Amino acid sequence: MPLPPDLSKPAFAFFPEAADRILQNGCVTCPNDIHDKDFKDELSRKEYGISGMCQTCQDSVFENSQEF
Repeated sequence: MPLPPDLSKPAFAFFPEAADRILQNGCVTCPNDIHDKDFKDELSRKEYGISGMCQTCQDSVFENSQEF
């Protein structure tokens, strides 16, 4: 399992429901559960540690990031 995001970050004080989802091994942006096997690579696991997003949500957010 990847390391979960640091719940002491200020964002989690403003969005306690996101911290609750992380504590329940869930994605902060959708109802998916987090499973290590679902991540494509180590970079995606690290991103989960930053944002709390599952692979599906990461793909959605970053799909066009190479264009910038």
